[in-house]
Amino acid sequence: MSQTIEEAPARLQRLDTIVDCDFHVTERQEDIMPYLPEPWSKVFSRNKGDDYGFLSSLYPSAGLVNPITTGKVQSNAVRSKEEAQVGMDLIHSDKVVTTPTLNLYLGCIRNEELAAALAYAYNEWLLDTMIDVDKGMYGAAVVAPQKPHLAAEEIDDRADEDGICAVFFPGGGIAPLAGADKYHPIYEAAEDNGLPVMMHNASGNMMMAFPKAFENLTRFLSAHVVAHPMIHMCNLADMITRGIPVRFPDLEFVVQEAGVGYIPYFMRRFDHEYHSKKEDAPMLEQEPSGYLRDNFYFTSQPLEGTSDPEYVDSMVRLMSGETNLMFSSDYPHLDFDYTDELMKLLPSFDDDELNAVYGGTALEVFDF
Repeated sequence: MSQTIEEAPARLQRLDTIVDCDFHVTERQEDIMPYLPEPWSKVFSRNKGDDYGFLSSLYPSAGLVNPITTGKVQSNAVRSKEEAQVGMDLIHSDKVVTTPTLNLYLGCIRNEELAAALAYAYNEWLLDTMIDVDKGMYGAAVVAPQKPHLAAEEIDDRADEDGICAVFFPGGGIAPLAGADKYHPIYEAAEDNGLPVMMHNASGNMMMAFPKAFENLTRFLSAHVVAHPMIHMCNLADMITRGIPVRFPDLEFVVQEAGVGYIPYFMRRFDHEYHSKKEDAPMLEQEPSGYLRDNFYFTSQPLEGTSDPEYVDSMVRLMSGETNLMFSSDYPHLDFDYTDELMKLLPSFDDDELNAVYGGTALEVFDF
């Protein structure tokens, strides 16, 4: 059953600050096109039509039909501060870190210069339209992994903007994976500016990352089950094996929207493999799980196993979630989580630990 703003559970009063670490804006192509720099603004003004000419094919999509559900807000309603406030009131959040929706697919665009231009345009739109520190509306500056040096410049340019609290690295569908030397300028710029790097996938990214496997998934359900954690695990395995947290020890990463159950499995499997193949990761000074606990943070949505609090509680404990899990709603997407859903699934957590998950850790990680 859906909640209303007036029906905030009493247990939320136990929380000092609620920070939503994955609150989506639903930008459209026509929103960001006016901010495109030259020569792209001229290109698209010449080709402008109902769908901005060939822009309809710029952002790859899953090719699968999303299910329609009732009782929750759908993904078409966060393009202004007023619409964002509706979601914040429903989630009862004090601060939100806004993340893109359309630009989750930015890493799939093969025109490198255009990708960088779209990142710039999105950030201009975000600052003009959505960021409002007084209302707790913060944002992550999107960068194009295709052009790392331009991405580094974008980070340097945006880092001092009021309300920019992180860097958004659209890691789905990228080639090479996120551990490659190619991306070092991005990580260096983020570390130098004290901004965490957020990594988020989309189901359609799997089309680019695992094309043959994706072609054989014939339903939205089957694609969505595996896409987010699968791509995250590939990027994380590559990053840690190639020593990214050793090269950039002060840089923190926020891994978004894949649930929690895959994390303890991934940690233990990685450690097991590492002990028999240490020569593949000569830079590491500890087990991979140590870096995953110390340098990486994970957002909570979507919570799997919600009918079994003991399962969720144990998974969060196994991943050291009292220090590296951060609440996220994924509002306004069709499967977003209400604020109290996670709290009900962590019966062993005391008030201090709950306050860390719901806001304390985020206040330390993000540049608020």
